[in-house]
Amino acid sequence: MSNFYIERLIVTGNGKEPSILEFKEGLNIVCGPSDTGKSYVLECIDYLFGSDKIRFDRNTGYDWVKLIIATENGRITFERQLDTKKIEVHSTDRDFKSGSYGISGKKNNISDLWLQLIGIDEEHHIIKNSRFEKQRLTWRTFSHMFLIKETNVFQEQSIILPKQNTASTAALSALLFLISGIDFAEVVPLEEKKIKEARKKAVVDYIHKRLAGFADRKEELSSIPYLDASNLQGKVEAVLDDIAETERAIAESIKHNKQLLKEILAVNAQLAECNTLYNRYQVLRSQYASDIKRLTFIVEGELNKDSIKETTKCPFCESDIPVQDEGGYVEASHAELHRIQLQLVDLEEANHDIVNERAALEMKIADLNEKKLGIEVLLNNELKPKVAALKQTLAEYRRAIEIQNEAAVISEFEISMKTELFEVQMEDDSEAEFKVKNYFDRDILGPLDDYLNKTLELCKYEGLSSAYFSPSNFDVFINGKSKDAFGKGYRAFLNTVLALTLMKYLVERGKYAPGILVVDSPILSLKERGDEKTPDTMKAALFQYLLDNQSYGQVIIIENNVPELDYSKANVIAFTKDETHGRYGFLNGVR
Repeated sequence: MSNFYIERLIVTGNGKEPSILEFKEGLNIVCGPSDTGKSYVLECIDYLFGSDKIRFDRNTGYDWVKLIIATENGRITFERQLDTKKIEVHSTDRDFKSGSYGISGKKNNISDLWLQLIGIDEEHHIIKNSRFEKQRLTWRTFSHMFLIKETNVFQEQSIILPKQNTASTAALSALLFLISGIDFAEVVPLEEKKIKEARKKAVVDYIHKRLAGFADRKEELSSIPYLDASNLQGKVEAVLDDIAETERAIAESIKHNKQLLKEILAVNAQLAECNTLYNRYQVLRSQYASDIKRLTFIVEGELNKDSIKETTKCPFCESDIPVQDEGGYVEASHAELHRIQLQLVDLEEANHDIVNERAALEMKIADLNEKKLGIEVLLNNELKPKVAALKQTLAEYRRAIEIQNEAAVISEFEISMKTELFEVQMEDDSEAEFKVKNYFDRDILGPLDDYLNKTLELCKYEGLSSAYFSPSNFDVFINGKSKDAFGKGYRAFLNTVLALTLMKYLVERGKYAPGILVVDSPILSLKERGDEKTPDTMKAALFQYLLDNQSYGQVIIIENNVPELDYSKANVIAFTKDETHGRYGFLNGVR
């Protein structure tokens, strides 16, 4: 159900009695003979929807149009004088602002208020042409789909499309927005032809410049000397293996060198100990020699003592010197001398051994140093230079691989950019155009077909076999025939069915639904076969459908004669064109 419905239409003029029509939710029928002002109803509604013109006789003296709509929270009155562009709005609904609204411009546009009434609160832009150019979504972009005038009801083209072909894309974009809420706000408009050509030229120039840059770089790379480029990866792996093997040899040599150094240090320690012992032997030998010399002196002195005359008188005072009885030291000294001589012999043997041992250690140290030197020579003169050379070779191979890779990447870029260049140069402008019909896929059209067939069945379309909604012209095809192949009576009937189908579809499956439909003369020109007064006729079935389906919004049907049905559930406004009974016409006193 709609968020609002038209409650009252009032036309006034200076000194004129107001002409008032009361409407209700659901089905409203305005019927009566021709020339009673029925079509003014639709014209007045359209005028307050923001139309810039109205088909209205100024000579009647009526020059103000007022529309009162009911919302969930109050009422809104729209009031506009003929031939003006301002609409005065008075609202008791706090959600809608009172004030003076214009029919054009962005500020206080009456269209925004009508959009707000169906839940579209924010400004939206829709695509208006194949170049993706945009325009503001307005109420009038799609109002022709649910406000079908007598002059349009039998039109050959679809009532979904406006009369101006240039506005078709905008109308379909608006319908798509009502269905899906998609407004393509993020789509960038296509450039004008000159801009597009300039863009294309810029892209082509850019690609040419890049290709020239690639060529220069490839020539530069080809001039860089590098090793044989064949099987570089295999060579790199071989060099890496060689480096690993050489580094293992270096590690083993360093380990062996350390072991030799430890042995040298150990032998040096032994040698130092030998030298210490040898020096001690030399000191002991000197001590033994001194002792032997001393003891020999004592023994020889004892042996020669008897030949020396003893002194019995003091040479200074001539007094007697007492003679002492001294014991002999020869034997004791001789025994001590013999012992020391034996020790000296032992010392000489020990000294000989230590000298030999020291010589052996010195030879061992020399041998170890020689081995250590050999390892150092191997390390410094062979293994380390070999590793350095291998690493240099590896770096060169890797550089060669980098050059190959860069050349390959450049070649890939060249292929990609040439492809892009071809696509840009062969770009089909038509493929880049915005084609709004392509967005109406089966998810949209499938259910719409179902709704259409169901409505046609309920309206008892005669001879109905199959019908579908054509995405090519957005119109009805019945039994393989396009609607424009039928006479205007059938076209008016089918246009009305299509409008009812669309109304129901939007309410049940759309994002937004206007929830109102006004149709002028849907069956006026329809001539059926047989007795049109029976309830089984298409005319009766159409009105019975309207009576049975009043939950999708407000419907106002304007028609001369309506089929004989029970209209107790509808609001029927009948004009008689008779001074003696009923209401003559819409405008009081106008004949």
